[in-house]
Amino acid sequence: MLVVGEVTPGARPLCDLPAVPVSCTEARHAVHDALADVAVNIADVDLAVTEAVTNVVVHAYRDRDPVDGPGRVRVTVTIEDDAACVVVADDGVGLAPRTDSPGLGIGLPVIASVCDKLEIEHRDNGTRLHMRFALGAGARGDG
Repeated sequence: MLVVGEVTPGARPLCDLPAVPVSCTEARHAVHDALADVAVNIADVDLAVTEAVTNVVVHAYRDRDPVDGPGRVRVTVTIEDDAACVVVADDGVGLAPRTDSPGLGIGLPVIASVCDKLEIEHRDNGTRLHMRFALGAGARGDG
């Protein structure tokens, strides 16, 4: 079982990418390919990963000096007995209110609506979104 506050033992990032717009697509494709043979609603996973990585790109490193280059976004996928677990992590400023937000503010609600469980881990330096997607007959959209 995935425990918030701990990285699943032995799990290495599926991808470690710069927090730039093209990474949203790259991360989604990497997760999609990793789960190709897994009985999970891949459309829900694709949407959640896209939203989560987009949040990192738009919000996590907003105070970073452009001279330092973009921050990083890491995505890890693990398979449990009854779920695929996806973690999207950054080392940015965390989830803080932003009055100048360029987004609509619907990313986290969209993620929560498509995964079976969403846990947000606030750290001193960054955020981890733990997303759980049921496998098999319990998977969303599995009829």
